[in-house]
Amino acid sequence: MGAALLALAAAVIGGGVSLSSVLLAQRGAERGWSREQERIERHRQEDRIREWDSRLLEERRAAYARLHAAARAARDALSGCLHDLRRDGTLEGARRAELEERWSAYVVQHAESHMIVSDDVLPVLGAANGSLRKIYGLVKHLDTGQPRQDEIAEELSRRMDGLWERLTDLRDEMRRDLGVTARVEAPIR
Repeated sequence: MGAALLALAAAVIGGGVSLSSVLLAQRGAERGWSREQERIERHRQEDRIREWDSRLLEERRAAYARLHAAARAARDALSGCLHDLRRDGTLEGARRAELEERWSAYVVQHAESHMIVSDDVLPVLGAANGSLRKIYGLVKHLDTGQPRQDEIAEELSRRMDGLWERLTDLRDEMRRDLGVTARVEAPIR
């Protein structure tokens, strides 16, 4: 009976070892599968982030292009108004309509750009917008024929000269933001 008991104990132990090894193998496979699923999900998330960043960059590039074109068109219309005001002292209806159309397009693009421009571009955009708005106000003031025309015309000319620099700064900052142009650090003096 001792041998039979010994054989039975060996069979129970052997069965237990076999069952344990199957369970351990299954748990190891589940852990491996779980790690693989986590890796796949991490890669999916990284792909979504890259796709989002790429789409955002493309939208920003398109918004910058529309804003730059609208700002230049508004500047050109304001410049034409300045020329007409110097020559005739007033604006013709067609020039006024052109100015309003271009100004409206610029205002829409400026508002849209606030939703997408980077924090680095915002201050430069604000400076350019402030210059454009001031010039627009001066043109509208001159067109009404109110007093101090010569003073206002002189200020308008100065501001138009400064506007080129503001718009160039804006364009350069937008290009840096898009990675088209490298940032240049100011030399240490």
